[in-house]
Amino acid sequence: MSYKSRFDSLEQKAHHQIIATKISKEMGELRSLVEKSPITPKRWIWELIQNAKDVHLDKGVQIRIDYQPEYVSFKHNGMPFTADNIRFLIEQISTKSRSRPEEGKSKTTGKFGTGFLTTHLLSEIVTVKGVAKEPDLDYRKFELQLDRSGFELEDITEAVKKSKESVADLDSSPIYLEYLEGDFNTEFVYPLQDKISVNVAESGLNNLEICLPYTLLFVPEIEKVEIVSSSHLFIRSKEIEKINDEISLHTVKLIDTDLIEEKIYCIVVCSFGLTSIAMPIQKDADSISLLPIDEQVPRLFCDFPLVGTEKFHVPIIINNPNFNPTDPRDGIYLTSSERVNPRIDENKSIMNEAKSLYFKLLDFAVTNNWKNLHLLAQIKSISEDYDWVDNNWFIKDVVNPIREKLLHIPIVTNADGSLISILNEEEKIHSWFPNSGSREVRNEIWEISNYWFPYRLPQFSDIELWYRLNWKESGKLTVEQLAIFVDYCKTLENLSEKIKGIEVTDWINKFYELIKKEPKDYDTIINKYAIFPNQNGNFKKILHLKKDKGDIPIDFKDILALLGNDIRDELLHKSINYDFDPENIRDKSYAVETITSEVNKKSIDRSISKKYNEAFKKLLFWFNKNTSQAAYLFPTLFKNKHLLYDDEEIIENINKAEELKDLLSTFDVTSANELRLKFENINDDTQSLLPITHEILTSMGITNIEEWENAMRDTDLKALFDHQSVPTTDMFLLSQSHIKKARMRVIAHLKTLDNYDLEDLDINTAPTILAGVYKNNNPVKIVFRPAYSQEVIVYYGAEKDALDYADAELWVDDGTEIWQVSLGHILKKNNIKKFPI
Repeated sequence: MSYKSRFDSLEQKAHHQIIATKISKEMGELRSLVEKSPITPKRWIWELIQNAKDVHLDKGVQIRIDYQPEYVSFKHNGMPFTADNIRFLIEQISTKSRSRPEEGKSKTTGKFGTGFLTTHLLSEIVTVKGVAKEPDLDYRKFELQLDRSGFELEDITEAVKKSKESVADLDSSPIYLEYLEGDFNTEFVYPLQDKISVNVAESGLNNLEICLPYTLLFVPEIEKVEIVSSSHLFIRSKEIEKINDEISLHTVKLIDTDLIEEKIYCIVVCSFGLTSIAMPIQKDADSISLLPIDEQVPRLFCDFPLVGTEKFHVPIIINNPNFNPTDPRDGIYLTSSERVNPRIDENKSIMNEAKSLYFKLLDFAVTNNWKNLHLLAQIKSISEDYDWVDNNWFIKDVVNPIREKLLHIPIVTNADGSLISILNEEEKIHSWFPNSGSREVRNEIWEISNYWFPYRLPQFSDIELWYRLNWKESGKLTVEQLAIFVDYCKTLENLSEKIKGIEVTDWINKFYELIKKEPKDYDTIINKYAIFPNQNGNFKKILHLKKDKGDIPIDFKDILALLGNDIRDELLHKSINYDFDPENIRDKSYAVETITSEVNKKSIDRSISKKYNEAFKKLLFWFNKNTSQAAYLFPTLFKNKHLLYDDEEIIENINKAEELKDLLSTFDVTSANELRLKFENINDDTQSLLPITHEILTSMGITNIEEWENAMRDTDLKALFDHQSVPTTDMFLLSQSHIKKARMRVIAHLKTLDNYDLEDLDINTAPTILAGVYKNNNPVKIVFRPAYSQEVIVYYGAEKDALDYADAELWVDDGTEIWQVSLGHILKKNNIKKFPI
């Protein structure tokens, strides 16, 4: 033996050792990942399809896959095997080459390298059937086994040698004269030996059906793919609708060969050079709608899907055959390094090309009113543990430029169905997106806000999409933010002008219930913001309010307001539901004590007391009407009530009394009532006529010129007014607003009363009549009036008819309180002692 022969022998041994070591290492890693990795079991099908594509015929390659309980068969009708193909397949050596022809695209994706080992996860022993052909040699059929089941290097080496030996005498096998180009001459058969094999088979085939429509668009060398076991045939349509130089619409057909049914996949593609972006669409007769990309579809393709990039958060699918993928083909190198790395630089350059194509597609979709534009906004930083991407670079070069454009174009479909932008021209928030850790709360935030500003909300079906994006620039509509909006309104009246479709007090009560569903923020919200209306309609912080027990007379509240201690300012609005502690309740006794204290303080100094004459007058008036109660509730004040009279007022009253005495004597009567009756019988043509004002129109319940003209047909009513005085449009508008306000306030008040039922409420009978109201389960007719001028004029026949019933009620809103006018009040207020029956 010579040294040369020894070296040759060692070289052969070293070659086998290298092959066995490589196979052992790769199979070891795959075995450890197959049960825990969501990516690895899906790769096998794409490795086989890539290999088929690399041997396509001129018109393309056809693929046929059959999944049976015992095996998986993969066939294609591509070109025969060369000797190199067979050798590299056995020795697991890749034919991949990154060298490119002039057009810049690699001719092959790669054959029989380490990626092909993933197919052995189906079965570690694979049968390969095919036809061999070299340019100067005949066609020969062959069949060989690839056995990767060994764990020791010696076993793997022996298996490789055995495979080689099975084709070593190929020259002596019969010439294959029946070979037909285009037949399915190549087949890989994988026996399924256990549950792991079955899981791998199903994972790969499921992923194939999801991703194949895009692969057929990106890889024209694949003509069609048939999945025999599911009776599915995927075919790329040759009809392409070209919209412009970059944008085109493509279709892929999925034919169910059993049911003879078709499903059409429509996909928009925007391309420049070798870079393409794609997105599913629905094309109707007069519109195009973008569709969401299936979550299981990888976002990056190197002609074929890079399985593992499903959570690479871009709103489009990006393809370029020259992407430089990671070794397991689960991403592309987008890291950052101070050293020059052409592969990384090329990948980043392709990503920038894709970004430019995205802008073109976005502009075109917006200009042409495509639907579901919000789907193009689904971009955010990488949250997954991708070691192949520099997240800082991704945010700076991809996310931020896209977001900046998206913020200012109308891509949000609002609750009214219109398109709006996220920010306005002044860079301020224009769209508000419900935000909470609870989906239920997010939905309720939308529902309650829809009464207020539907034009600033996304449509209900998009709540979760925008919540997931969670951009820092977008408006986060939290429960606390709603509280800020309410606080900003300052008054219940201001808020009522904004709320539509619901009574403002009902809306407020719904809002309080919503706050309770955010327990972490509850105390902060109710204590920090003025969101609770008092009885003057002003929003206050809850710490500054008390509950009204309900027994404080209106007169007492008015008196305290005139005394400068307005109790309504600290009392929670009666229509608002909120539970107070017992010590935070105000009642009648408290009002009596406060009136007594305030009067005592303010009546000592006569110079000071003059400022409060109106309060003292009102209190004295109440004393006179309610003598027994006054003596009981205000014993000291009632006893010393003379101290409440102003000196000048006393003198004036004495003078008036003297004048009244003279009048009684002059007209030969003994009382003021007799005098009044005497004057009523006198037809005084010189009596002063009333000018027409909006207060009078409001007190009459008149809202337009027609109603006024009808009223003036009543000669007695007409005689009260100056014929030169004419109502104006502004008067009618003001009257309408007052009647509308009074209706709202009366309805809101009745809803707080347990014995009233307004479920069948009808406000269309007459402007100032509420029909369909039940009291104690019995129908009751309600006439209401604003009484802001402290008087009511009843002229409507419908009102008189309604009040003619025993169960009729007259309610008024005097601007501070809602109260029912009783017959006794009318008799006392007008000093009526007799009237005709």
